[in-house]
Amino acid sequence: MAQNIRYSVPTESKELTSRTATGVFVAIVAVLLTQALVNSLGVDVGATGEMSPFSAGPLVSSTIFAGVGAAVAYAGLVRFTARPVRNFVALSTVVFIVMLVPVAVVTPTMDITLTGQAILVFYHVLVAVPLVAFITGAISL
Repeated sequence: MAQNIRYSVPTESKELTSRTATGVFVAIVAVLLTQALVNSLGVDVGATGEMSPFSAGPLVSSTIFAGVGAAVAYAGLVRFTARPVRNFVALSTVVFIVMLVPVAVVTPTMDITLTGQAILVFYHVLVAVPLVAFITGAISL
């Protein structure tokens, strides 16, 4: 028999802000540490330079953007739905799948290798998991 787990829904905006900031911080640390490992191993990702999706600027800014978007979506679901966590997880899954389309379609035109594309997919996971976990309250510090 499945256990019905309830997550605490934030009652104040500062609680959601704190959850989001923690999720974003964890995601940024995970992505930057992984990129440092990729760099130290000399993995050929095919793209270089400041505007490469593997440089720190785009990695950090896209993670922050994802966190803000996730927080706004979750706040809306809390306000307008009876089951915000379930709906947020479903929405996050759809967004995750849609965000993989540019990795498959756009990155080959940027001369990113298949290995680089796989790393970008992994980065999507490294961003999505902490954001969903912290924002929903599944993990708290």
